[in-house]
Amino acid sequence: MILGDIWTILRDCFLCSFYVYGYIRDLEEKVNTLSGKKVDLQAVYDGVNGRVQQARQDGYVPRPTVLHWLGDVQDADRNQRVDSLLQRGVDERAKLCLRGHCSWNCYSAYSVSSKVVRMTEVLQGLIETGNGFKDVADPPPPPVVEMLPEEITVGMESRLNEVWGYVQDDSVTIICLYGVRGVGKTTLLRNLNHKFSNAGHNFDRVILVESRTDVINIETIQLVLKYRLAIPNEVWDNKNQQGRAAEIFQRLSQRRFALLLDDLRGPINLAEAGVPVQNGSKIVYTTIMEDACNAMGDQMKFKVDCLLPDDAWNLFRLMVKDDVLNSHPDIPGLAETVAGLCGRLPLALITIGSAMASRRNRDAWENAVVELSNYPAEFPRMGDLIFPRLKFSYDHLSSETHKTCFLFCSLFLKNQLIRKDELVDLWIGEGLLRGSHNIAVARMQGKCIIDSLICVCLLEEVQAYFGNYVKMHDMLRDLALWIAFQDEGNKILASKPENDELIIEQQSVTWNEAVRVSLWSFLVTSLAPRPFSLWRFFKKSLTTAPPSCPRLLTLLVRYASMKELPEWFFQSMPALRVLEWSRNGNLTKLPMQKGELINLRYLNLSDTVISELPIEIKGCCKLIILLLDGTKKLKAIPKGLLSELSALQVFSRVPTVHYKSYKDKSSVFGVSVSSLLELESLKHIQDVSVVLSTLESRKKFQSSSKLQSCIRRLIIETPESSSTSSITTMLHDGDFQNLQDLFISNCSVQYLTCLVKIPLLRFLFATNCPLLEEIIANHQAGQPIIGFTHLKQLNLNGLPELKSICGSAMAFPSLESIM
Repeated sequence: MILGDIWTILRDCFLCSFYVYGYIRDLEEKVNTLSGKKVDLQAVYDGVNGRVQQARQDGYVPRPTVLHWLGDVQDADRNQRVDSLLQRGVDERAKLCLRGHCSWNCYSAYSVSSKVVRMTEVLQGLIETGNGFKDVADPPPPPVVEMLPEEITVGMESRLNEVWGYVQDDSVTIICLYGVRGVGKTTLLRNLNHKFSNAGHNFDRVILVESRTDVINIETIQLVLKYRLAIPNEVWDNKNQQGRAAEIFQRLSQRRFALLLDDLRGPINLAEAGVPVQNGSKIVYTTIMEDACNAMGDQMKFKVDCLLPDDAWNLFRLMVKDDVLNSHPDIPGLAETVAGLCGRLPLALITIGSAMASRRNRDAWENAVVELSNYPAEFPRMGDLIFPRLKFSYDHLSSETHKTCFLFCSLFLKNQLIRKDELVDLWIGEGLLRGSHNIAVARMQGKCIIDSLICVCLLEEVQAYFGNYVKMHDMLRDLALWIAFQDEGNKILASKPENDELIIEQQSVTWNEAVRVSLWSFLVTSLAPRPFSLWRFFKKSLTTAPPSCPRLLTLLVRYASMKELPEWFFQSMPALRVLEWSRNGNLTKLPMQKGELINLRYLNLSDTVISELPIEIKGCCKLIILLLDGTKKLKAIPKGLLSELSALQVFSRVPTVHYKSYKDKSSVFGVSVSSLLELESLKHIQDVSVVLSTLESRKKFQSSSKLQSCIRRLIIETPESSSTSSITTMLHDGDFQNLQDLFISNCSVQYLTCLVKIPLLRFLFATNCPLLEEIIANHQAGQPIIGFTHLKQLNLNGLPELKSICGSAMAFPSLESIM
């Protein structure tokens, strides 16, 4: 037992002595290793510190672990201990003996050596940590508002302030800004973003998403949100779209944010992107599609219109600079003309203004006026910048029919109001709409197409003269003519009056190429049309030979001063489908030869002074629409002519201008009994507008349920010598499901209560009816009167006995005027 204990003690002493011996023997090596590690650590430190300094210069934020490591490396106490150990190591090496295998003070040598080893391990750990830094800094936390250069907002300040007011309104969450391309929606949104940085607000994050790529979609929105919410790559990369949406939702739900989306091409489900729609936060976006506003549940929408005239001029002048405008006395006036040709569209004003900023020569400005007036596509940057940007809306129309209908609108003059129903009937006449065999179905499609064009801001809706109108912006009309010129199937020869001459607009299109031709003379600044000499135009452009128009489908001629057309005029128009010669107050005769115009589907001779219809119209077996309104010189329609028009669906011969100019002259338009019989015999007739001025015509009309169901505009005029007892009965018993306009003159009726049951009545005119006491009578007190829900205008004149419209209160929800 004692021997075992002695052996254990001797063994441990030997091992301890051998262990200590190793430390003493390797002291020099260990000191050298520590010295090398010190140098290595300094090199690693310098590298990491250099990366940190560069990151700071780049705006990045050093990571706390890196800063802590740098502090550890620079720890003064440890560095002092390292230097002290190195010095003590040198001192202990001097005390070694037996060729370095022993020391005069073994304990001291061992103590120093062991401390050197431990410090070497510390420095090695620091070296490994420093070498392990892949990233030493992170991007800075996103700012509340990402700053962008402020853009020109001439004329937009009031709209910007108005939108800002709703941004501050807690009851409004979603705001839509819509309008035609180039009108300044993006500028408005960017300056709204800029306003967040200057004005006080309590939003945690303002995020602007712009369509720098082709389209804004869920992926685009999520990528911008990732950056603006500082979501790390390691969190983002391992998630699918739904997972990313959840991550975004979690972060945005904790913030009050404003999300600005530029140029949405349609409705987007923001929930799929992870965007919460919550009280206090705001979503503001721009679009060219008004439909997108409604589909995304907007609480407020603004239409961004073109600039006001003064603002447009100020913006143009800002781009051109005053020194250029003052370089010649004539340039300011020419510059105003050029600015006017931009149609108050900011995109055009900025682009064309910039192009003219170096033009100090009067001739250059005169040339600009000529080019922009007649050949805008040839003006610098129009064909490669302005038109392509405006064309986006056209390119994204839902069908070729929509595109063709848009191009068709360029046949009308700049700033001209176009009646919706007139435009649709022209489309039907050319065969652009499906279901032409049913005029009601085709008109419904046409109205939907107009609504679509309005929704994408290619047409502008206008309420005027108690009717529904649209108009086309100047630049959009130039765009349409530019597109049509490049499209073989839609080439348009359009003209405008200028100095008593017709000027062909845009690029030159020959009669041989033209698919559509419009010849107009109308001074937009004047209330009255200005006639031009169409004959002089034809002599100048066609000589005496008939024009070769093999592809011509539509010919519109208005406000011409010709009395007659040359006999050969229609010989070379075999494909013609639409012929409008309306508002030509001097035209007395329409020349037609047998076999001509056999493809004609639409004929409008309204407001001409033709005295008779050519019997050759019988050959127009495809004619769908025949309009003879305002033809006060026209004698009776040849017997048997209407019955030959087997495809006819629309017939109209009534006074024009809402009948105001013909108060006592409606009888000249009176329809004959034979014409009523022929209209009744037509299989496809659906829309009739006539004047009943004789007892015989009223009796025939009263006996025909078919004519009653087709009537759209009806004028009843009774000479004083005629009996009017049957008028009330006719109106009471008739089935007037499509009647929209009713004019009653010189009739001895006391009441018109029966009109309440006419569902679509829009205009009611009663004049020179000496016995009329009340419009609606015999009603029960306290009982609601339902009717006249579509009535827009009520015109009452020459009614000496009239006491009231209705004996009790009655709602007229659509009424716009009582005269």
